[in-house]
Amino acid sequence: MIEESMVKGWVLSGSHPHQYEIGLDRHNVHQGNASGYLKAVTPAGPNVFATMMQQFKADRYLKRRMRFSGFVRTEGVTEFCGLWMRVDNQAEDVLRFDNMNNRRIVGDTHWNHYAIVLDVPDNAATISLRVLLMGPGQAWVDSFRFEEVDESVPTTNLEIVYELRDEPSNLTFEE
Repeated sequence: MIEESMVKGWVLSGSHPHQYEIGLDRHNVHQGNASGYLKAVTPAGPNVFATMMQQFKADRYLKRRMRFSGFVRTEGVTEFCGLWMRVDNQAEDVLRFDNMNNRRIVGDTHWNHYAIVLDVPDNAATISLRVLLMGPGQAWVDSFRFEEVDESVPTTNLEIVYELRDEPSNLTFEE
C-alpha cells in the first residue's frame, strides 16, 4: 500500500503505512534547513513496518554500480531501521537488493553515514530507494546521494538463496 505525502518526491509505503507518518523536520537536521523523518505512530504486531520511498526508471543507470547513501539518526528503534535499495526488471523480479538487514540500526543513534552499493544489470527496469522502519521508533534522514561508483567499491547486495529439490515430492499428499 502506498500513501501520498507532503514530502516532495517521497511516499509512505510498507506493510502498515497507516501506523506511521513521514514529514519534514526543521529542528533535527544534519545539513541544510530540513531533514526527512519516518515515525511510528501506532505500530502493533510483529513484522509491522513502513518505508519512506521513491521509485524511478533504471534506464540512465544500466550497467553501472550505484551507491545510495546518506545520514540517519534514530530514536527509540527497538526492531530495525535501515536504508533500502532494490533493482527490479520489467516483470518486477528482484535483480539486486539490500535493506541493511545484516547491519541494522537500532536504539538511539546520532547522525551516522550509511551506504548501499548495488550493480544495475542491463535488464533492469526500476530502482527503488527507501528508508525502512520496523516496529516502534523514529528515524531522521538527511543529505542523501545517489551516485555512480567504480568497481573498487564492493557491493552490499544481499544474496537470496533458494534451495530447490531435484524433483517434485509428495504429489499425492499421502506422506
